[in-house]
Amino acid sequence: MKIALFGGAFDPIHNGHLRLAREFARRLHFDRVLLMPTYVPPHKLRADMAPAEDRLAMCRLAVADDPLFEVSDQEIARGGASFTADTLDTLAAERPSGDWALITGADMFLTLGTWHRFSDIARRVLLCTAPRPPHGREELEAYAGTLRRQGARCAVEAIPPRDISSTAVRRAIGEGKPLDGLVPPAVAGYIRERGLYVRPQEMKKMDRDEQFIEIIRGRLSEKRFRHSLAVADQAQRLAELYGADPKKARTAGILHDILKDAAPEEQLQILHDFGILLDNVEQGARKLWHARAGAVFIERVLGVDDRELLDAVRYHTTARAGMTPLDRVLYLADFTSADRDFPDVDVIRSLALKDEQEAMAYALGYTIRELLDKQEAVHPDTVAAYNETMIRRRKGNEPR
Repeated sequence: MKIALFGGAFDPIHNGHLRLAREFARRLHFDRVLLMPTYVPPHKLRADMAPAEDRLAMCRLAVADDPLFEVSDQEIARGGASFTADTLDTLAAERPSGDWALITGADMFLTLGTWHRFSDIARRVLLCTAPRPPHGREELEAYAGTLRRQGARCAVEAIPPRDISSTAVRRAIGEGKPLDGLVPPAVAGYIRERGLYVRPQEMKKMDRDEQFIEIIRGRLSEKRFRHSLAVADQAQRLAELYGADPKKARTAGILHDILKDAAPEEQLQILHDFGILLDNVEQGARKLWHARAGAVFIERVLGVDDRELLDAVRYHTTARAGMTPLDRVLYLADFTSADRDFPDVDVIRSLALKDEQEAMAYALGYTIRELLDKQEAVHPDTVAAYNETMIRRRKGNEPR
């Protein structure tokens, strides 16, 4: 039996999903399409996401009368983030005679080579995708060629895209528009009955930072949430002293630890999904992952396109050479926020209000000494930032 696995957030499932699956089944002669909503899709984490049980229920309602489809709760029942390779392991064990395919969107298809255990995925399934702006068939075919050279089987089908997305459905709900033609009637009824996706409309009444605060409130522990607000306050204060943009500094402070409480496997999945490769030091230092994954999340999920802000979040744990004023503000704000109570914190707080360069020298030196005491690796960016700071400091003290 030829079976296609079609996974995703399905938040909510819509007619575009169903049409795409039916077209693949018709063209590639699939006997069955297995819909599998994810429990926590790491690349689409949002504060307003419908609960897993509701997304599963909507999938079941959407295909209740169509024998082509099955709905699986495997990833939801497993809980947490799931790797596609592990899901395929389980499915192959359950259905050893199955001839499997994997349906992905164009965005995801273009990252497949970076996925966890990609060689196992390539060996086991036919990889299927279809063009969707901005990714045309030529781009997908070129990448498919790369995957084929790694042993993968790929099918890029010219299925005309339909102008429906889960984002558009949620927007229509928030604006009180009818869902005719967007989702199956049973799904529309379920959404109305459960009052799903109303929160985005409420969020529109807030300014951007207020929205971000509500997002991190739902993602962080109470202690980490309070820390983020304290860093935002301190970043705004330091920005006013250092000549950085105070509003941008406050936003960076709110968001800097957005993935700090996410499980390590979720952070890794986000990095894998968007093709981010960790260097040798980062691979062995989990406490650095949240900064890189957080910057990607803020850009790709929250839609923040300010490169200065994104870089400040990315480097708030390691620092780097050539730091911008915003980089330094966030780095020092994270070190000196009101909730911090490590030894010498009062010393560096005082320096941060008086001399930015001396504060950076102290903070970087403190970090490096702490890592050396623990016999942990020091990231090259931290070393570069320290060296640059000390050279500038020395030159500033040289007689003229």
